[in-house]
Amino acid sequence: MKRIALLAILALPLAAGEKEKKPEKLDPPRVASSHGASDRMEILATVHANKSAVKELLGDDIHGYVMVVEITIKPRVEEGVKIDRDDFQLLTTDDGQKTRPFAPAQLLGTGGLVIRSQRGPTSGAMGQNNGSVWSGPVGNGRPMRLPGNGGSIGNPTTQIETPNAEERDGSKDKKDPMQKVLEEKELPAKEMTEVTKGLLYFPIDGKHKTKNITLLYRGLGGRIDIEFK
Repeated sequence: MKRIALLAILALPLAAGEKEKKPEKLDPPRVASSHGASDRMEILATVHANKSAVKELLGDDIHGYVMVVEITIKPRVEEGVKIDRDDFQLLTTDDGQKTRPFAPAQLLGTGGLVIRSQRGPTSGAMGQNNGSVWSGPVGNGRPMRLPGNGGSIGNPTTQIETPNAEERDGSKDKKDPMQKVLEEKELPAKEMTEVTKGLLYFPIDGKHKTKNITLLYRGLGGRIDIEFK
């Protein structure tokens, strides 16, 4: 009898630990498609706008602070159109965030991705920019402030830090295997003379409905705005 009671007591911490390890409950995938065109090219785009949608697409949610946009470029001119990652921006109209896509190394490389939502002092009816500050670890590591709504008062300052590659794979020398996956799937930067497909990775803070997301293209192919529904 004593032995049975002892086994029951030892099993309690295990049961408690199992409860703590319940998988995170994710929102249903938020995915929407749309298109836009100029006289030089057409863009078909599908936005994967939350953790579950990104995980469904890539097998990894990239810590939940990235929206992924599938891009298909269809040139309309014989000479083709030169495309670069920095030609694109993603805008969230509900809070004014606006960001260019990051390279895979910036999302997963040494140093990680740091997101800081900051608020400056307010004066009267007009406040200072309260957009998020995104700091990339590679290349242009200088922090960049995204536009905020600038008018509300009282939101707390928050800071979100995604683990870097060393924390994800437990090794200081081993390259994060997810980085290779993102690099292989990324929209190539090149002169496009035929239909070309690829992904772009946009760091975005917070949850957003797809109807509040707009993809902006400003490049040699013209000016194209793509609104999702």
